Amino acid sequence: MISIDDSNEDPKTSEAANELMNVYDSCRELNADFSAGRRMSSICSDDDEYKSSLPPHPENWPQRPLLLRPTPGAGMKIRGVRYSSSKTYLASYEEGQSLPINNGLETKGRCLVIDFESDLFIGTALLRLKNARRLDCDRNDGDGSNKDPKSTYYFHKKKRTFQTVIRGRFKRRVPMSECVTGQMFTRPAGVLPPRLIVKAAVLLMSHLAPQLQSRLEGECPRFLSPLCSTAQTAYIIKKKNQTTDADEDLDDEMQEPHPSAQSSFIQLLPQTNTKNHPMSLDSDIKARIKRRKKLFDKLHSSGSVEPSFCTQSEYCFEFFQHLILFDKFTLDFPKPVGQHSLKKMLNGQPLQILALHQERKQSEIGKIVEEELIRLWSFDIWHESVYEDAINNDIDIANSAASQ
Repeated sequence: MISIDDSNEDPKTSEAANELMNVYDSCRELNADFSAGRRMSSICSDDDEYKSSLPPHPENWPQRPLLLRPTPGAGMKIRGVRYSSSKTYLASYEEGQSLPINNGLETKGRCLVIDFESDLFIGTALLRLKNARRLDCDRNDGDGSNKDPKSTYYFHKKKRTFQTVIRGRFKRRVPMSECVTGQMFTRPAGVLPPRLIVKAAVLLMSHLAPQLQSRLEGECPRFLSPLCSTAQTAYIIKKKNQTTDADEDLDDEMQEPHPSAQSSFIQLLPQTNTKNHPMSLDSDIKARIKRRKKLFDKLHSSGSVEPSFCTQSEYCFEFFQHLILFDKFTLDFPKPVGQHSLKKMLNGQPLQILALHQERKQSEIGKIVEEELIRLWSFDIWHESVYEDAINNDIDIANSAASQ
């Protein structure tokens, strides 16, 4: 539950939030012209693929009003789409430009999963969005309207509206402290919401992700936090076979392993002593997650190059949240804030399922002088409400280029 009353908040969180609020006020001034239709957008990348990155018209989206696809220009290769219980790829997804969204009503083994590959990672992704339109390729799995408590509905009795599972292996060694996840945008923010709403969002993000890198200003806003401490569930899978197999267990409820288990990320940290783990971790799953998050936040802040993800193991990450209602494309805050549309804020841009290798070089005084970002995975979640703004931005870019 989000509390707007900040009288009991952590001093460091409050300081960070107030600093971001100053940035926020500057952003609202910069975007004043945008709301009047006079602000020209600019792209953060010179990659031509980003300059023509619109999806097809929403009338052609199989799960309208939503569309999932690989991020253009991100180096993502879609190997195929299949059922979690099968190794056979479905012909209807061979082009890979429209990817499946599960709605939580799929029966065991009938979730659609996406095998993908990037420069650094090869694996499988599963996405569930509450109330997403059913897929025509499997009409037996329901249409999102089944509210029977006795059903196998994934979202039954859960606050969450979103779940993503990513499982796979790294193609070379990558320091864990240098991997991040979050949102990166290629254009400035649109019309920002009232200060009260942003204050609530910043406080929440600062609380959930102490190592949050938040940048509201400038041409390329972003929100990034450490991959290993942001995931709600994370564990290691020791595999001899490095190929993608049928993995029906991706459908199952994920559980954080005990810190003493070989599958725990904590086992990779130096000087890990199982005797130091509190007894409460034997039965308290939330305490296990909290401990991993705390340890890997500390690792991220240290900048240590070890431990690293290796090529011999598979890694599984689960992410979920309850603040975004994807079918409506709104932020759903508790009262008195309530729901707030994402359309004006996103400036014609999708949300992302994103992870990156972030390699930073610092000067002698600790200032970051160079940064290289390589995507581990990158998918876009589009909603039809932002499509018209995306078209207008492309027109602005074309007009701007023609006038130069």
